[in-house]
Amino acid sequence: MYHSTVSRRSLLTGLAATVAVLSPVATLAQADRVLRVTKTPTCGCCGAWVDMARAHGFAVEVTDTYDYAGMKTAAGVPDTLLSCHTATIGGYVVEGHVPFAAIDHMLETRPDIVGISVPEMPSDSPGMGGGRDAIVPVTAWGRSAGAGAPYIFAK
Repeated sequence: MYHSTVSRRSLLTGLAATVAVLSPVATLAQADRVLRVTKTPTCGCCGAWVDMARAHGFAVEVTDTYDYAGMKTAAGVPDTLLSCHTATIGGYVVEGHVPFAAIDHMLETRPDIVGISVPEMPSDSPGMGGGRDAIVPVTAWGRSAGAGAPYIFAK
């Protein structure tokens, strides 16, 4: 009969190696959950969307600015897709009152796009009267969308 004994040192060494291998994965997953939102300081609907994003599990960092046009230009949002606030997460742009399920889907599937948008401010979108799980059409734009041509990403 074979008996194996594991010393405390070898157990801790193995545990440390496992943590070292998994840490970049955990860090990447955590980084993908940080939503950086830029909005005007007086926008109540943007604040409601931010609160819903936090309730959905995103870590949210908010920057207030009066430079509405500048935040859109800096993010590369096409004029036809403008809304009120602009966010970034996981290397993507999120424009306006985008449902959180669409953001999750984008982060899970990692499409070759610049970002997603709910243009304008639909009254049934999250933060505009629709709840956290509201469903509205979401438009994607950028790289694989063919010279930046927008297309429906989710409904």
